[in-house]
Amino acid sequence: MKRFALITLYCTLASVLMCADIFAQVEPQDDNGVRQDSDNRWMTDGRNKRIPNANQIELYRRAAELGDASAQFKMALMYDRGKGMPQDYAEAVRWYRKSAEQGFVEAQYNLGSMYDSGVGVPQEYAEAVIWYRKAAEQGHASAQKNLAVKYGKGQGVPQSHAEAYVWLSIAAMSGNKGAIKSRDYAASNLSPEDLDAAQKRAANLFEEIQQRKE
Repeated sequence: MKRFALITLYCTLASVLMCADIFAQVEPQDDNGVRQDSDNRWMTDGRNKRIPNANQIELYRRAAELGDASAQFKMALMYDRGKGMPQDYAEAVRWYRKSAEQGFVEAQYNLGSMYDSGVGVPQEYAEAVIWYRKAAEQGHASAQKNLAVKYGKGQGVPQSHAEAYVWLSIAAMSGNKGAIKSRDYAASNLSPEDLDAAQKRAANLFEEIQQRKE
């Protein structure tokens, strides 16, 4: 109870000092799994870019060290972007992992991105797939698309146009517009029978994901 109260206090104080929660989700990756910078979205109060000061960072750090997944994600973002502290990809990975292991979907996605692009860790597609899948199964549309790309290219998983189609379909249904064109290309590599099976699997899996989110 005391630990929870401290986490709440630290996060609240940090947010009050910023006048608002300045941390937004990172941009989606492109089809090659490369993380895209988004300084305009990452920290803003709607008018000017805001960078956390030492007091705010310390409050988030205390909450993160007490195990708060959201604060851990924010620490990772600061190290990842070099905002408020020197850029340190290894530290970003460390904090993303702590948050991701608690099921924080954006941390799972970003950790997958780090392994995908070899930033802060050796490039390891199989590990990227693990974290993309965890985020994808929670309904993260960009993770769903990137997981499909891994299947399409056979990176970290056996190449499968059927699985690529499944995850591209799910990403499209989840609102990722860029997945539609890629889905249609994946469909062109499937026989009518395989396409029918993939469409049914995509519909069932999308429904399962939506039910988990409720």
